This record gives sequence, C-alpha cells and structure tokens, in this order.
Amino acid sequence: MMILVGTRASNIKNGTILKEKCPKCNIENTLHFSIYRRYTHLTLIPLFPVGKLVFVHCSHCKETFDYEDLSENIQLKLRNEKLNTTPWMFLGSIILVAFIVFSINKYFDKKNETSTLIKNPIEGDVYNLKFSNGYYSNMRIDKVTKDSIFTTHNDFEAYMPYEIDDLDKPENFSDQKVYYSRRDILKLYQEDEIIKIIRKPKNFTFSN
Repeated sequence: MMILVGTRASNIKNGTILKEKCPKCNIENTLHFSIYRRYTHLTLIPLFPVGKLVFVHCSHCKETFDYEDLSENIQLKLRNEKLNTTPWMFLGSIILVAFIVFSINKYFDKKNETSTLIKNPIEGDVYNLKFSNGYYSNMRIDKVTKDSIFTTHNDFEAYMPYEIDDLDKPENFSDQKVYYSRRDILKLYQEDEIIKIIRKPKNFTFSN
C-alpha cells in the first residue's frame, strides 16, 4: 500500500466585503471572498490544518486580487471573519492518537498476560523469542515437570517481530530439543528474550 503525505485545501467560507470599494473600479460592495483551509493529509486522510488561503475578486470589473494587494482595512475585515470549526480536518490525528493509545494498552495487557503465564508453563505453550542477534523465533513446550521444562525450538527464524506467529506450524518444530529449569525460563523472560506466550486451547493437540 502506497502512503502519500501532502497538503490540500478545502473551501470553508464565502462572502462579500461590505462597505469597501474595489481597488480597481472603485465600486462599493462588489468584493467577494473565498477562504480555503489548508490541511496536511496522509493518504487522503486529513491530519490537521496548517493555514488558510484567501481569494478576492470583484463582481463588477472581474478583477482578482491577492490578499497582500488589498488595503489594510480590507485585510483586517478578512482576518476578523469568524471561520467555522473544521473538526474533520483532525480526523487522521484523532485516529492516530486512538491507535497509539490502543497499541500501548494492548502491549501492557499482553505484557501482564505473559508475566502470568510464564509462572505456570503448561504443555503446548508456544514462547515467542527474541535472540541477541536480532532475529526472532519460537519454541514449544513439550513437557513440564516440577523443576524442568522440555521444549522443541522452531527450525526457522524471522527478521521482524510480526512475522513470528507465522512460524508457529507443527511441521516447523522438528528435532531441536532443549530443556530448561524453571529458573532459566524466568531469567529469559526477565531479560526480554521471551516476548510473548501463546497458550493453545485445551483441546489443541500437536505432533512431534
């Protein structure tokens, strides 16, 4: 998916500048204005407003004027125009903040869940691992005794953390048998080498 960042403009107000004469034809009440709000967008989703544009033209002589070319009195009237609020221009920012809050909450919920599951390992649990070389993989618990935890490591590694769950397939766990003490498992978790625990449903079975 291509992500495009840029700015666009949306017309938010139009009107007539009363009791002011056109700088060219000198006719009163013929100056009409259009105000556009500029906003930053991310793939067409507005993030936040970044300024405004003002266009002025005379309905009599059809001349168009830049804001800077108008008299100070006309500029003041335009600056005093009450603009409607444009909350939709903050839509992307609202979505982004909501996503960040959701992700943080989800992270801590998962962290709390992992801290609970690590204390009570059971057969069938899959531990997602982060290695010191920067790669990721997982291991499956095959057997749990009072002091030891017997596991099978995955034969494959992933480059990115979101790819780890895709490695969790029965055929990817072969003969890399490793056993740990319960203390070793807790140490791996405390050192952030165990980053997630997936507990299978009780009726789930796996084959060695």
